[in-house]
Amino acid sequence: DKVYTHVLGREKLFYKARYTGTSELEFFVEGLHFPDEGFNGLVTIKASLLETQIEGIPETPIFTDVVTFRITPLIITPSILEPIEVYVCSVKDNYLFLKEIKNLVSEAKYKIQICFEYVNRGDRWMQDEMEFGYIQAPHKSFPVVLDSPRDGELKDFPIRELLGPDFGYVTKVAASSEVTSLDSFGNLEVSPPVTVAGKKYPLGRILIGSSFPTSSGRRMTKVVRDFLYAQRVQSPIELFADWLLVGHVDEFMTFVPAPDQKGFRLLLASPATCFRILQEKKHEGHGDVIMLQGLETKRWTVTKVLSTDVIVQENSYVQHCIDWNRDILKRELGLTEEDIIDIPALFRLVNGQAVAFFPNMVNMIVLKKDLGIPKPYGPVIKVTCCLEDYVIEQMKPLDLRCTFIDDVVSYHKKLGEVHCGTNVRRKPFSFKWWQMEEP
Repeated sequence: DKVYTHVLGREKLFYKARYTGTSELEFFVEGLHFPDEGFNGLVTIKASLLETQIEGIPETPIFTDVVTFRITPLIITPSILEPIEVYVCSVKDNYLFLKEIKNLVSEAKYKIQICFEYVNRGDRWMQDEMEFGYIQAPHKSFPVVLDSPRDGELKDFPIRELLGPDFGYVTKVAASSEVTSLDSFGNLEVSPPVTVAGKKYPLGRILIGSSFPTSSGRRMTKVVRDFLYAQRVQSPIELFADWLLVGHVDEFMTFVPAPDQKGFRLLLASPATCFRILQEKKHEGHGDVIMLQGLETKRWTVTKVLSTDVIVQENSYVQHCIDWNRDILKRELGLTEEDIIDIPALFRLVNGQAVAFFPNMVNMIVLKKDLGIPKPYGPVIKVTCCLEDYVIEQMKPLDLRCTFIDDVVSYHKKLGEVHCGTNVRRKPFSFKWWQMEEP
């Protein structure tokens, strides 16, 4: 209820107050811009005490001091942090998907916010429109939504439904000619906290997909990349994602929590693992079992997938692309092979760029111990899908529960999966960013 007088800032770079010698003067400082290209986030204020002489004689300085404030950076939250609320769109063909997501979220005991068609106007890609983070000062913290420059039909959602007195909003506007699919935020992830060669990253590291160093492919637009680098506390890593048709890092990787000292595992999509499992099933006499039952017009048996040269060759190429990223992630996040779990996946190339052949399980929603995983429609042996069984087996030692969600019609056939169609706001890190060692 106090009335504040605006004394400094913008055009007002100088303010003079009378010194009475007894009462205190209180000043408050408000940050209006995040750190960004050309602004390191530091604001410096000089305070001087001047003695007045008789009229006509200039004042003389007795004492001077400098106060430097730092604007809080935007901190993005990784998938292993505790969820607060899940966001998902309701569109005309995703009723069953929505029902399964609602069941998963209510069983995991989290809140859900459904964005209806009058707001989303048919745009179902909740992950691509925005990224959640938070800002934090010693006296206060609140969530912030980073709005992507992709600006599909969901573009009003972050401002209309989220922005509020204690809910911040920031967007980076790029020239529309520069915006590509890589500017959607399925292409922006954050690792859990890591230590690399003795250097600590207590808030994790930002991961963004880019083009191969030697190609002139798609990259995330400069204004967004500059903004992410300028926050400084989550030192970004650029991965190679341009080999994918959609081009998002969430198509080949995710992080899940682990109950050990490491605290997490990196999951990577793996055609090699998928071929190995299918080969085993063929040797066990299940070569005639059908994959993608009822989804494809073609009849794909285990044997047919294994013996179709073009599938084998295309997935050999995809495995190379993923392995390139595996090496970067091991180096930049200080990981060993024990920290990585391969998840079976297959891809097809469309005009030289990869799309998922069957629903891509790595593109999942992580809700602490509950995983919502795209149902892969792999070979059903006896009564269960062998690909689902494999993933359940891998997640068991981590004490993670797997729920397989049918996203074929509503997401997979439109080149996305469960993660692309959902978004999660999470609790902040317990670590305070101002306690970081200087990068």
